[in-house]
Amino acid sequence: MTEPINPSALRRRLLLTLRVLIVLVVGKTIAATLANWPSYFPPDFRSDFLLGREGYFFNGYHAAFYAHIIAGPLTLGLGLVLLSEGIRQRWPLWHRQLGKLQGLLVLFVVAPSGLWMAFYAATGPVAGAGLALLAVMTAVATALGWRSAVQRKFAKHRRWMQRSYVLLCSAIVIRMIGGAAQVAGVEGTYPYAVWISWLAPLAALELWRISLLRIYPRRQSSASRAAPRDQHRGELRTRGRLQTSLD
Repeated sequence: MTEPINPSALRRRLLLTLRVLIVLVVGKTIAATLANWPSYFPPDFRSDFLLGREGYFFNGYHAAFYAHIIAGPLTLGLGLVLLSEGIRQRWPLWHRQLGKLQGLLVLFVVAPSGLWMAFYAATGPVAGAGLALLAVMTAVATALGWRSAVQRKFAKHRRWMQRSYVLLCSAIVIRMIGGAAQVAGVEGTYPYAVWISWLAPLAALELWRISLLRIYPRRQSSASRAAPRDQHRGELRTRGRLQTSLD
């Protein structure tokens, strides 16, 4: 006889599989971005992204472009570390410092450079508007997440930073949509893919959160109350280990 499937165990396996897939996809995107750097340093205007941009590239666009392609992969990698519950609980002080770095990069490099580049969207105003609003929304989510952390509202902080990271991952989703469209032989999808790349994942995140609240309402509320206490205890443990090593 086959043993009955434990729903809780199945859910954990599915979540673990999803996390592994996310890490692999993010890692592949970062590697692909870095692999394209030889076409950007110095700029090769025959490459896909820089094609047709030589007329205005060195009139300010280049500063936003280089800032974006350097800081963007870094924030994707940092986000994976910061969203890890195990790393946050074991090294809370590192989580705080890396979180500050992530916030500064998004607020002062990634979002402003993305907004500047949006005005030069190659496929027109529809894509430009989508990219501009994406940059603004990413900055807003990150700023609200930072403020929540300062106010020690850690449950709210996690929600806002999850939204921020989902918005950052739009760069991954848009590549996936573009690849699928290329395989299918469909052209002219980029302006719509820009909007779908962040609206669809953001909606999926909110629907997932609503479904969790319906399934585990008490667990969610208790987690919100326990978050500040757990964060404080973790910091005390880390400080204790540091003091012991110094002594």
